Amino acid sequence: MLITLAYRVRRQDLDTILGTVAAYPLTEEFKAGWDSLPTKREGRHGPRYSALATGLVAATGQPVRLFGEYDLAEEEQSTGSRMLLLTSDTAFDARLRVAVRAWEKHVRDGKGPAVLAELLPHPEPARPFVDFVKYRHGQVPIMPGWVFRTAEWRVMRRLAATPLQVDGRTAVPLRLDTDGSLLAWDPADLVVNRTGKAFSMHKVTARLTTRAGIEDPVLCFDAHLSRISPQGEWARNVWIDREEEGTPILRLPLRRRLDTETEEWRSHLDPAVAKILEACQLSALEIPGELPARPAEIRPQLSSTRFHALGSGPGPRFMMRLHEHIVRSLPLLVPLPYEPDKRIRLARRVKSYAADGLPAAAVGPSGFRRVTLACVYGTTEGYERMLAELAELAGHPVHPLAGGKAVPVNARLDVIARYCPGLLGHETVNRAAALTSLGFPSNEDDLVAAWLETEYHPDAARPELDAKPHLRRLLGHLGIPTQFLATEPVLLPPKATSYSFETKKHAARAALRDLLRAAGVLDDRLLAAVAADGRPNGLAKKALLIGIHARRQQTGERGAPLVLTMVALYIDPGDLASCEVLVYSDRKNAWVRGAQGVADFHAGTIGSTRFGRTGEKAQLTRDAVEARLDALLSLKPGTPMVIFADTQETRTIWPGLQNTQLGVGPLPADTLRADGADVAIIRLNTGISEIGRPVTRREKANMPSDPMKPAAPERKVYRLAHGTGHCWLFAGRSASIKAKGGDRGATYTRWTLPEGLASERTVPWHSYTGKEIVVVRAGSWAPEQLAGLTASLCEQAISWDDRTQMPVPLHIATVIDEDHPDYRVSGEEGD
Repeated sequence: MLITLAYRVRRQDLDTILGTVAAYPLTEEFKAGWDSLPTKREGRHGPRYSALATGLVAATGQPVRLFGEYDLAEEEQSTGSRMLLLTSDTAFDARLRVAVRAWEKHVRDGKGPAVLAELLPHPEPARPFVDFVKYRHGQVPIMPGWVFRTAEWRVMRRLAATPLQVDGRTAVPLRLDTDGSLLAWDPADLVVNRTGKAFSMHKVTARLTTRAGIEDPVLCFDAHLSRISPQGEWARNVWIDREEEGTPILRLPLRRRLDTETEEWRSHLDPAVAKILEACQLSALEIPGELPARPAEIRPQLSSTRFHALGSGPGPRFMMRLHEHIVRSLPLLVPLPYEPDKRIRLARRVKSYAADGLPAAAVGPSGFRRVTLACVYGTTEGYERMLAELAELAGHPVHPLAGGKAVPVNARLDVIARYCPGLLGHETVNRAAALTSLGFPSNEDDLVAAWLETEYHPDAARPELDAKPHLRRLLGHLGIPTQFLATEPVLLPPKATSYSFETKKHAARAALRDLLRAAGVLDDRLLAAVAADGRPNGLAKKALLIGIHARRQQTGERGAPLVLTMVALYIDPGDLASCEVLVYSDRKNAWVRGAQGVADFHAGTIGSTRFGRTGEKAQLTRDAVEARLDALLSLKPGTPMVIFADTQETRTIWPGLQNTQLGVGPLPADTLRADGADVAIIRLNTGISEIGRPVTRREKANMPSDPMKPAAPERKVYRLAHGTGHCWLFAGRSASIKAKGGDRGATYTRWTLPEGLASERTVPWHSYTGKEIVVVRAGSWAPEQLAGLTASLCEQAISWDDRTQMPVPLHIATVIDEDHPDYRVSGEEGD
């Protein structure tokens, strides 16, 4: 049995576990007052609900949430409520109105009267959460949106009541913060590097959610290492302990501003927070110009996108201790059990090409008669690394000369070499002129795919103009898909280390395989992984496997474009050469050969403001996908279709993918199914906060000798034992944790690591992970057959040596987006 950090909250235990909530239903009049606030303050589009909530948190020390109409239940809306202000068990005192009035005066900048405080109602009597939950036989419960985001307060407070026991060391106290997280706040529990200059802090989070086929709510927990910036550089939020007994630690937004007098960057809080504290006659919250070298009461949180001298992740052993703490502290929670599905057997993953090289049939899925790989290099090192990988691909030495004729890898795949440092240099202005000297083959039935050298090292200064995006777009206009091989600058910065031979070889191998993926070249490993070949539930018939990827391109403005990419694999289990990789091209408004679709996408602008995830734009998106699927099926009439969709990316576009409307709301290919097409739909979810992280397994065989060490998930597909839906978990370990010495985090915690292994503190510790597979529509397939097919398409990747997060068609659709020259260039950045 597989144990995860997901727990069922039984109906009869909901009141005891979640407790009560104090609610202030804000009426239409309050909403009208809110709408009268200036629209050019507190962000681009006017005040956000969270802005007022942040001020209330700072003033009262209580968790606060403010929700709009979208999050309210129909019953609340029918009584005239348009907003909802919530806190935990105890209602606010007089500071509520004082704080609201001070905040509004700040937002209005003294212009016009402050009206919101007078429109605040008295709170409702405290009510249990169960009053807001609607249970349904055989289906997930329905709750208003605010319930999901507030229930963890009570849970986390109870979880913090007793310290966390960790492998015999001093028990770790956990402190609640105003976001509802638990922090290992004690200074003795900080994770510190050898020099005493880098710090991290353990953080535990919880999320109330639902699970397909489970009639009760589900609580999912997770843990992270939050990196601390001692002086506030690259920090967006800060934790502040006001050292008042019984109050949570404040977590507030942090801003950086250049002091024009000292010409130094200073950290400061939102001025609205200061106004509220002043009005409530509380001591001001100020960030000193210089904080202690070792984090104390004020701890800025470092953005996770920045370099840090400590590795990320608390590791699997900590996750197991957390699970034990949860079941001791909250015994009414029922762990969701997953059992190995013995009906599903995965084929052995093959990492290497065949000894005699890539077969000529592998070119067939590209749709081209021949494929030419163009190695464009600027250094001898880059050229030699390319040739070494090409020799493994071919099964024999491959030595194309610069500017010379093509050298065959097999009967349908050739290689040419071109020395052109001017084209590749970051400083080059006119690359189009250099392209004409390359002399690439030009034939409609032949494809050129470019492997380009690029200079890069993470510690080296980044060029003002990176050549990669420009080259990808430029060659995309010529119908040429691209991939890059990084080589280090001749002179590295001080203290920067050169990569090892093994690391460079791995990078070259991955780059070549990814180039083949972009070209639509598939070797027979993938076919062997999904074909029946004597295994139960393997693929025994021709099929169209389709991935639908959707992502909102964050631009910081309204009307952000939605990126929509679709990839189809036509699989013929008996003939690799007859398989096809197809990509929908917006430029041609048609399904085209994979490489053409990749090049078209990278040559154009990213996304469309015509599409979206909600409202009318969601309908336009659905209509566009329906038309594309119809066009695809017309190319392969009568072929069964299996559609893969990412839960988090697409569930608002197709409500039928949501747990509350699973299978009954709009779904992809509704029109085709209505016309009798054979369509299966599979929903994938990799959001650990929603599905529960795998912790350990309990079986008789292959268990660690140390009973305190978590047992890693085996190479199996696990079925949710309880519930009415077709739900599986494909759990596993990352490539890093499977590497030599990679399981330190399963043997130790960050606190119990021996001094002799102190260097491991700088290494990321990956915990076990997993993906939820839900069969929404089975078509003519058995549900377990689809679950096995999905796992197989993740297990045997086509462009690297380990499994991928998503099955191949959905993975390709995602990577096409991520490779676009404009991917997240408009300011979108991880938190």
